[in-house]
Amino acid sequence: MRAPAGAAVREGGYAVADGAPPQVERGPGWALARTEAGLTSAVVGLHGWGAEPEAADAVREVEANAYGPHSATPYLLAGAHPGGASVHVTLVVLTRDDVRPWALKEAIGCVVRGDAVRVTFPDGEELVL
Repeated sequence: MRAPAGAAVREGGYAVADGAPPQVERGPGWALARTEAGLTSAVVGLHGWGAEPEAADAVREVEANAYGPHSATPYLLAGAHPGGASVHVTLVVLTRDDVRPWALKEAIGCVVRGDAVRVTFPDGEELVL
């Protein structure tokens, strides 16, 4: 990505909605939103994202989603960009399985060299971009 100095970089996951407000959790480099029915959206910063408390959160909305009156979308935020080029790599998850973003962050490897990105999953499978 190329950005002017001072620009913020933000990436969001999928919105989840339900009759009750989704539960939101966040930690260093990750955020998730989970409905009472168990639908979970998570974002996990694998490279280029800060670990500050304000760098991961969720946007909550009311009456903004066709699937339920309460919705939330997790996101990552990199504050004021110094300008020029940078690479940000994010894992975006939408599932009904139990998700532990901190474990995914530790278990998934990400190496960036220039514009080349290599992601290694826990089973050994690699993705080269």
